Amino acid sequence: MSDEKVLIISSDCHAGALPSIYNEYIPAKYHDAANRWWVDYTREMMSRVGTFFDQEAVDAYAEKAGQGGERMKAVSNPNITPSDEDLLEMLSDPTNPFAPRRGEWDASVRTKEIDEDMSAGEVIFPQMAPFGAGLMQYRHEVSPEYNLEGCRAYNRWLADFCKSNPQRMAGVALINVDDIDTTVEVIREAREMGLWGGVLLPSSTGSHPFYHHPRYEPIWAVCAELDLPLQSHAGWAPDYGDVESATAMFISEVDMWGQRPFTALMWSGVFERYPSIKYVLTEVGSGWVGEKLRVLEFKARDPIFKHFTKDLSLSPTEYFQRNCFLGSSFLARHEAHFCTKLGVDKFMWGSDYPHLEGTWPNTRKALTETFHDFEEEDIRAILGLNAAKLYGFDAGALSKISQEIGPSIAQIRDEA
Repeated sequence: MSDEKVLIISSDCHAGALPSIYNEYIPAKYHDAANRWWVDYTREMMSRVGTFFDQEAVDAYAEKAGQGGERMKAVSNPNITPSDEDLLEMLSDPTNPFAPRRGEWDASVRTKEIDEDMSAGEVIFPQMAPFGAGLMQYRHEVSPEYNLEGCRAYNRWLADFCKSNPQRMAGVALINVDDIDTTVEVIREAREMGLWGGVLLPSSTGSHPFYHHPRYEPIWAVCAELDLPLQSHAGWAPDYGDVESATAMFISEVDMWGQRPFTALMWSGVFERYPSIKYVLTEVGSGWVGEKLRVLEFKARDPIFKHFTKDLSLSPTEYFQRNCFLGSSFLARHEAHFCTKLGVDKFMWGSDYPHLEGTWPNTRKALTETFHDFEEEDIRAILGLNAAKLYGFDAGALSKISQEIGPSIAQIRDEA
């Protein structure tokens, strides 16, 4: 067993700025509209207390969540009725419970917390962007103009944020799909600014056709050209309103919506036309993959459906093995056997920092629970080396950091 510490690269982390910070990255003519959106969004969340979570569980959740829980308590308090001006000020005051936790936007705090959680590198997805751009895009009606400006503002902010630790931070660019030529421009801008963690495909395309449609061809072409991975991430589900079952529906389907683009990319021949393109499915589970491939294989082989595969040279499983990867956020013990079934090289562990459903700030314990009996080679691959290879992290440089902050194999196996 090697004495070298394990290099950990989290394939799933999140970051997002305060509303007032975003105004530094968005043209002044959009400031009033952006501020209005933040206020309306927050008031909507306040109005839905009781359908988004069990009111009786707020105190227990807050105790576990720390700063995030205090925010929930503040939002759920019916006695708090701030004016629009007060609410916007609270959203932008880092000491107020309404504001994002500091590690989401303060690089110095983030580095300390990431170090304590043993990650030498991270792939950064959005937390919240102006006009709702990001994981929940197209859930609510927002004009294409505002949607685009929200994406661009987030990308500009994230590019600057990642410059604080450029070797350690691979930022994921936001796009919308309202005007594809403009989308291609945004992708090129993002890469030139230093975002190299990939391009997040909105889980919904709104009123536009889904990703099987030829209109998206320029997106696939530019991502292949720039070697930017396509990304899907759980977060989107339809707005089921204020009924009691709405949140239950959301949490039951959120993985499914994040998984959908795989089928579209496979059947429409994106993987066939761009054999080098990489597609990462993050925080959408892994147990579904085997059954999905079984069903797709059945349809691909059935003579009745032969026309489906007339332009495809590989089977669905072969496309998955060649082009696809799993950002396996907080991989649980019961999912561990899928690493062997699907291939260890397909899996990249993620902490989901700073979300409480993830492993942060208790990653050491979580790693032991899942990987205590894994082979050393597989532990190192899943926890860091697979992500280093796929994204292009400098593994040598990050290994020097991991020697200071990372766990040993013995610690992961709980032998130390």
